[in-house]
Amino acid sequence: MPDTTLPPSSASAPLTLEAAHQQIRALQAELALSRPQASAPGTPNTYLTVLLASLREGLLLLDEHNVVVAANDALAPLLEIPGPAAGLVGLPFTALEVSLTPLLTDPAAFQAIAAQLRQPGPGTHYKGKLPLRSGRVLEVDLIPQADAQGQPYTVLHCCDVTEQQRTEAQLQSLSRSPEQNPNPVLRYGRQRQRLYANPAAEQFAAELPEDELERLRNLVHDWCALALASGATSRHELQIQNRYFTTYLVPNAAEDCVSVYLVEVSDLKEIQHALADREKRYRDLQHYTQAMICTHTLDGTVLSLNPSLTNLLGYTEQELAGRNVASVMPAEDQAAFADYLARVSRDGEEQGVQRVQPKNSAAIHHLLYHSVLVREAGQEPYVIVHSHDISERIDSERTLRQAKRAAEDAARARTNFLANMSHEIRTPLNGVLGMAARLDKTALNPQQRELVSIIRSSGQHLLTVINDVLDIAKITSGKLELNVESFNLCDSMGLAIQPLALQAAEKGIQFEGTPLRNSCPYPWVQGDAHRLNQILINLVSNAVKFTPAGGRVTVVGEMLTETADSLTVEFRVTDTGIGIAPEKLEHIFENFTQAYADTSRNFGGTGLGLSISKALVEQMGGVLTVTSQPQVGSTFAFRLTLPRTTAPASTAAPAAAYDTGALRNRRMLLVEDNEINRVVARMLLEEWGIELDEAEDGPAALLRLEQNTYDLVLMDIQLPGMNGMVVTGAIRQHADPVKANVPIMALTANAFLSDTEQYLAAGMNDCVAKPFDETLLFEKMVRLLTPTAPLYDLTQLRTLARGKEAFVHTLIRSFLKNMPDTLTELQATAAAGNWTETARLVHHIKPNLVSFGVSKAAPLVAELEQVPLHPPIDAHRPQQAVAELTALVGQVLRALPAELAAVAL
Repeated sequence: MPDTTLPPSSASAPLTLEAAHQQIRALQAELALSRPQASAPGTPNTYLTVLLASLREGLLLLDEHNVVVAANDALAPLLEIPGPAAGLVGLPFTALEVSLTPLLTDPAAFQAIAAQLRQPGPGTHYKGKLPLRSGRVLEVDLIPQADAQGQPYTVLHCCDVTEQQRTEAQLQSLSRSPEQNPNPVLRYGRQRQRLYANPAAEQFAAELPEDELERLRNLVHDWCALALASGATSRHELQIQNRYFTTYLVPNAAEDCVSVYLVEVSDLKEIQHALADREKRYRDLQHYTQAMICTHTLDGTVLSLNPSLTNLLGYTEQELAGRNVASVMPAEDQAAFADYLARVSRDGEEQGVQRVQPKNSAAIHHLLYHSVLVREAGQEPYVIVHSHDISERIDSERTLRQAKRAAEDAARARTNFLANMSHEIRTPLNGVLGMAARLDKTALNPQQRELVSIIRSSGQHLLTVINDVLDIAKITSGKLELNVESFNLCDSMGLAIQPLALQAAEKGIQFEGTPLRNSCPYPWVQGDAHRLNQILINLVSNAVKFTPAGGRVTVVGEMLTETADSLTVEFRVTDTGIGIAPEKLEHIFENFTQAYADTSRNFGGTGLGLSISKALVEQMGGVLTVTSQPQVGSTFAFRLTLPRTTAPASTAAPAAAYDTGALRNRRMLLVEDNEINRVVARMLLEEWGIELDEAEDGPAALLRLEQNTYDLVLMDIQLPGMNGMVVTGAIRQHADPVKANVPIMALTANAFLSDTEQYLAAGMNDCVAKPFDETLLFEKMVRLLTPTAPLYDLTQLRTLARGKEAFVHTLIRSFLKNMPDTLTELQATAAAGNWTETARLVHHIKPNLVSFGVSKAAPLVAELEQVPLHPPIDAHRPQQAVAELTALVGQVLRALPAELAAVAL
């Protein structure tokens, strides 16, 4: 065989890259001559090449002069070397040392490796760790070898052990107090003998069936054997029945044993599954919505489009990504696009009508759009555009009325979009907060309790943001409702800011003020107490947020004037905080606006609180003002005139204390299609001593109700097939009056007041929004189960009869004789859809119902009288109202004969 080997290179004259390649080619040629079969596909040499390329660990081959002759692809990213690892071939190891030293936190560790290579002779196996400035830790092995001819070479093996280091540190921390550890901790010897088990492990084993316990033992024994054989810490995911655990195995070679740590992560798994499911629903909602959604940069470059928009334009998302939005507009409109971008950048939002031209089409479409500028820390600002095609209306009738209707449709679509998004977020948030609350009541170590606290506080913050966004949606669509009631203005506002006073004290801020009662001796008024409190809380919380420790916040309530019918009051909130620049004052009340670019990053918030407060004050007929000076402080003030009222003779009884036991042994039905929400509700309700049945949809709920009698039904709204309102209507038409009149409470993620009114009109008795407050839910359930007013009251009838009981009996007999025929006629006209005749019949029986004190019939009568004039959106609602009225009057007809029977006795 010809001698094709090359002479070894000199240590003083390292090989050049070209010379190294020549040497490798010569060696490959020699190998091909000596083993011709190696070039055939599937030979061992081919397999070795594939294996080296697929390894996640890095490999470097050095000749006897420490010159690189081979390196696999995994080496470069591990050593954070730019370019492919093949570029190292032919370079001396010292070149690698120069490039790696700046990346190391401990260059001496690498120098120890280099020193090992510089030692004369065959060398010895060396193993060490290299911590990098990036936070990663590498483990490096130097393995001296020799080929078949005795030629020495060195293999450098490199792998990432960062996660292993972290795991070992965590396990060392856990092992310090195994007896107090709430998680199971065990230790096994090489012969599978159990050397130790902490109390949590003993308790856990006692709870498992014998067959499951035996399976777990065998599995852990196998893992221990592998851990002892490898000598390395390992981690396994373990499912035991319906519970999930992360299992860590730490071998101890000195003691010839393995420590086993089980950490339960069941709640985390459920939360992760819930969030993943809701994230998919969010993507589906954007994908399938009919609204056209686009995002673009501040210079108009397209970032993303949803299918509704790409279908209209005739492009794929890939075709438009990276192009300017103006490219899909008619040529004559493109010049004005720059003005649009300037307005969005300046004002933060923009709305109007824009024309677009689809691909390869002469048609022009008109899009009614609403654009919002989004600024988030760590990201480039971008614009979200939400639009609807109003071309048909523009083309058919270009009138002000059509334009106004288009704007209203767009606003309604935006409101519905936000309502749907609220529902999709509130539903998993109910699971997250509910599970976190349940988890917080279990035995947790300090770190776990801190994690649960973070989950709960983050969830509550997200809920606050959702509520703020919904308030803005209500304000912009003109649907912000005020709930007018009589209340003590001094007491209400004083209680509202008490938590903020404590918060200021904790921050080291001096909190002082003048209460309204000092100038207003009689503060009973009519208005929306909740919204008034919301205004003051927003202003005071901002003052506390933007005032540093050592500063001062002052709150003043003052009555300015009073008349016999009204009070004019002013509230002022003054702080010594960061203040607001003069040029920012005129924009401070705009949506998503904050005084400075870094305000959200430094202090948090959405920039909606002042917008909401201003809108609320103006809707109440007042005005909100601000004066401010940078680095000196700010004063926000609002002035309102409120109608006076007299104090109630006796205030309402205080709400029942939380979990008074009033719900114990009550039987209830939960109708909910979401499994996680059922788990949350079940854990809470059973804690209150409630006997709970569950149904996943409407038909199952009706079957349950047919088989059992319940004290209360908790009804979700968005059920598959039959929604909660349809199921409620079916219940109200049940032949059994007890089942037909069971109290029904809506548990829904829809949070608009109009939704609540719709549920009540459908026959529900009350509503609680998800995520629900446990105290509020308990209070409302107790209230629904408290005996209500009687079916009828003959007091007024007896007053009209002036003591002549015989006359009362005559009227009762007439009611019993004639009302059934009228009800039959009422049902017939409703079935025929003759709502004019239905309204006439309802108006005809109205005086009788009033005389007999059937107070529950009043809202149904009023609703049916309005149907011919104002048809409801839900075409089925009048039928439901007739059914509810006939059922109610039917109950009265069945109860009234007792009045005559009592006289006969």
